[in-house]
Amino acid sequence: MASPGEVLAGTDVGLLGRVERARSAALHDPADRSAYVAAHLLVRRCAAALTGQPVTGLVVHQWCTECGTAGHGRPSLVDLPDVQISWSHGPGVVVAAAAWRPVGVDVEAFPADGPTAGRFPGLAPAEERQVRSAVDPSLLALRHWVRKECLVKTGTTTLAGVGRIDLSRLTERRDRAGRSVSRYRGLYLTDWCDPARRALIAVAGGGAPVVRPLAGLAGADASTER
Repeated sequence: MASPGEVLAGTDVGLLGRVERARSAALHDPADRSAYVAAHLLVRRCAAALTGQPVTGLVVHQWCTECGTAGHGRPSLVDLPDVQISWSHGPGVVVAAAAWRPVGVDVEAFPADGPTAGRFPGLAPAEERQVRSAVDPSLLALRHWVRKECLVKTGTTTLAGVGRIDLSRLTERRDRAGRSVSRYRGLYLTDWCDPARRALIAVAGGGAPVVRPLAGLAGADASTER
């Protein structure tokens, strides 16, 4: 996890492939463009730390099975099909992950202050009831959402099916860093708040994640899931 500026300052943007460069160039907002590029570079650093391969040799590929075009859809690494990768970005923050098992990450900005009205999208009925009785309904609704986004990225569900997933009764514990950890269908769900970046981050994977800052990726133990 890092800011786009931190990633761009320490990683060669020339690592991006032709399709990635074209898609980033099509983004008119400079902040969106920086976040896109940073996320694609950060996931390479995660994969390099996981596999021990040089970051310069890692090629990211995306293919959409619905429309049959490259540049979006589930990502993978060319020549390393067993490595699972995922990334996400929000205002001022990017996160990425690489693992030998299914993995998904998501980051979302804290909701704006103030009361929330209306139906919360993507929630199961029991989650809606839980959210409406919460001290901070918007924050709890967003917490459910980031975890569900991670499940989508692992292939556990689809965006159309997130409303049928109920996370309201998960048994949770805290790890040593204070992050919330739960289990869903054999996957670990880990989520936490970053007050400095005003963001919620979540990771879903086959094992408990090793969470490292950008500087911690250099020389990381390649045998550990991230």
